[in-house]
Amino acid sequence: MLRAALRAWYALRQLELRRHRRPLDSPVTRSGDPRADRVLVVGNGFTHGWDVDSHRQALTGRLAEAVADRTGRGCDLDVVGAESMNMRSSLAWVGDRDLAEFDAVVIAVGLNDALRRTPVPDWERGLGALLSSVVPRLRPDAGVLVVGIPPVRALPAYDGIAARLAEAHRDRLNAAATWQAELHGVAHLDIPEFTLDSRGRLTAAAVYAQLGSRIAGELAPALVAARPDPEPRAPQADPLWQWSGLEEVVAEAAKGGTPVLRRLAETAQKTFKVELAVVSLVNGDRLYYGNNTDVMPASVPLDLSFCRYTVAEEAPVIIPDVRADDRFADNPLIDLSFMNFYAGYPLRATDGTVIGSFCLQGSRARSGDAVPLEALRGLALQAEAELRRFEKPVQPPAPTGEAYSFEDASARS
Repeated sequence: MLRAALRAWYALRQLELRRHRRPLDSPVTRSGDPRADRVLVVGNGFTHGWDVDSHRQALTGRLAEAVADRTGRGCDLDVVGAESMNMRSSLAWVGDRDLAEFDAVVIAVGLNDALRRTPVPDWERGLGALLSSVVPRLRPDAGVLVVGIPPVRALPAYDGIAARLAEAHRDRLNAAATWQAELHGVAHLDIPEFTLDSRGRLTAAAVYAQLGSRIAGELAPALVAARPDPEPRAPQADPLWQWSGLEEVVAEAAKGGTPVLRRLAETAQKTFKVELAVVSLVNGDRLYYGNNTDVMPASVPLDLSFCRYTVAEEAPVIIPDVRADDRFADNPLIDLSFMNFYAGYPLRATDGTVIGSFCLQGSRARSGDAVPLEALRGLALQAEAELRRFEKPVQPPAPTGEAYSFEDASARS
């Protein structure tokens, strides 16, 4: 019963935190140094950046700075994950990313598993599956560091009774992490406590600085040993966007989405009495959101999403009770979100390709006819028209030979 109550509390807390201070920029650092070490962080909780305004002030920036200070060269860092990622879903978040381009992977997952009292065997299986997939995909000279779950109460966003209840369970999960790291032959770092300032206080900025420094202390020597005299490398490639308007829509989503998409979402939430209405857009193995990113992450693994079925079927999909649907029986994202109802309508690019969906998500299961399809279709078509504004014109193909001449053709005839 305690775990059920904590799971419900966590889902409610995510809705409450939509107005909480956090970074709106991307959790990525680029040093501009062609010799830079490349580090991938798979994380949630302390990697999210609660209570600071930029990821440069959060763990992303602090860790990159601390590594660079110790190695004498740049550190380019990418973060994979979100508050809606737990250990069981972490492998799906890594997805099909090419890990051979990274010099190290840092795994810092587990805050919400401690808060929600995820059973230790389940958590240990999730970490084992993640390590079993990640380690073989790295170069032989690249390393993996598993970071233990820091004291939960150090994050003001979660401090309180739930954080105090989570401490003992955190210790159990960390013991399992130590064992899994040893089993897979990778490094492990425990974070028992943080240092208070002279007034006995601990700010979020200080937490990120201390955490970045401790991780860098373990990471930097291994990076230098693996690449003692690094050769310059070409810059990392930018993401490939399958639909021409997606990059700009995702940039708008970081600010909440365009005014039109925000208005349509608010209208849908009021009309259909659901907690969330979002525009989702598919790109490779990821699903990006075009609005409501104060609640939703910027993207989620496509395999874990509701909208994959709307996109695959290219038709409206209504799921009256998600938890009674076999397609979601083992979906960890459902366990975290507490969303029990889904309705989606496909969105198409100008050429007719289905690029995503306009969807509704509600915490209460309801009947299949609870959402009139014509009403949902009307809002979806308005969202579709707004998205098409961002499409880029198709460039004509480059000429492949001698230009065609009407005069020459006439003379030959």
